Amino acid sequence: MGALRSRPVMASAGMVSKRLRTASQLVWVAALLASGCGGGGGGGGGGGGGGGGGDSAPATALPTVAVDSASYAPGSPQRLAYDQLNAARSRCGFGLLAQSAPLDQAAAAHGNYMSLNSEFGHGEVPGKPGFTGATPLDRTRAAGYAARAVGEDLSAGGSFSGSTAADAIRNLMAAPYHAQSLLTGFRDVGLAWNVVGSLNTLTADLGVPVSAQFQSPQGVATFPCAGTTDAVPRGSNESPSPFPSNPDAQWGQPVTVTGPDSLRLTSATITSPSGPVALLVIYGSGATVDPNGAFTDGWFSVIPEVLQPSTSYAVAIDYTVLGTPGAARFTFTTGPR
Repeated sequence: MGALRSRPVMASAGMVSKRLRTASQLVWVAALLASGCGGGGGGGGGGGGGGGGGDSAPATALPTVAVDSASYAPGSPQRLAYDQLNAARSRCGFGLLAQSAPLDQAAAAHGNYMSLNSEFGHGEVPGKPGFTGATPLDRTRAAGYAARAVGEDLSAGGSFSGSTAADAIRNLMAAPYHAQSLLTGFRDVGLAWNVVGSLNTLTADLGVPVSAQFQSPQGVATFPCAGTTDAVPRGSNESPSPFPSNPDAQWGQPVTVTGPDSLRLTSATITSPSGPVALLVIYGSGATVDPNGAFTDGWFSVIPEVLQPSTSYAVAIDYTVLGTPGAARFTFTTGPR
């Protein structure tokens, strides 16, 4: 498997390997910063707590349950990625993303830049072939998207989970910080698929327009959730690493949990047909402090040891919201790889 690289950037005013590289960048626009959403430190969802509700978060709306049909060609990489991401978000209560032509344009432009220059990453250098903007925010603005917030996720090459555009989304969802980024309360998405060097590369640009609010799950939501049948058994090499003292660490599909800022986990277990699964760590407020500062303000990551392929796992999570107890119980299944 390759490496994941996640680097949030606040707007005021990856995995790196031979087989897979992914990167995530989240940009909050100045108006949001002024409203009190400061975002996090190192995670792809850095400020992702904004989608979870609470006094310090931007205003939120209920999850989107219907969007216009996407125009991506059936079977195309963009359509595979779009369907994979929206299926996961919808099933687990995070709301659908609408296809955005300006975000498609921004994603395609950056994919073209990376292809022309054989460079992988979020930045662009003026004067180089294909330059359209130094940052994801610059590029989405150049494409005509008036953003309240934007995010960008990149994935290049294959992985333990496969090499299609749908697999790229699955793999990102198996990395704690990238899962948080993709589950944040964006409203729109644009996708592109390019060859960078010799690697097929997915560019996903996400945004909330200034005319809309973030969408937020009702109550407490998780990914995976009941009905998830293609979770990735093994992840590794995310940067910043969820295990800074062990850069070679591997883990199983994380369970991402989000809710109001007052959410606290009191217990979490994952059980396989053969017995309890060891948990490597639980990051979040009141649990282990996330070394990269992303899992806070109503976001948690329950990270188990490497899981088995094609296996069902029972999850039991107990929590409180403003001191009132609640629970989540569900079963998810890993894919064959």
